[in-house]
Amino acid sequence: MITLKNGDTLRFLCSFQHKGAAWSGAKLYASIGLKDTWFNELQGINGTTIITGIKDDPDWITYQATVDVPISNIGGFGGAVPGSMYEAYVKLVAIPGADQFWYGPLNDITLEAPIGVAEFKNLNVSYQKA
Repeated sequence: MITLKNGDTLRFLCSFQHKGAAWSGAKLYASIGLKDTWFNELQGINGTTIITGIKDDPDWITYQATVDVPISNIGGFGGAVPGSMYEAYVKLVAIPGADQFWYGPLNDITLEAPIGVAEFKNLNVSYQKA
């Protein structure tokens, strides 16, 4: 289980296998949301990484990449509900054939309520000849 708050970044460490012709432009896309009949993403809590360096591979080769999801909009209009439980979702897209999907464990991510708006009060000043 992981707890996140506004300003955090959730980094996904991913691996996938490839064989065949070199490929450029593949993307890893990650988001946080709720898995029901389909995956319902939280508005604005996602990230994308473009995959480069996939070479001609006659055999299956494992590649690794990361994708970061900046956390924001918790408690904001249309955003995540603080204290609720969410899941993660990553897909490998812009590839030949079907997209590749990964779903994280259910109820594995908690989003923490923001501290609130910054406030100040009671500024007092006196002065004297120095």
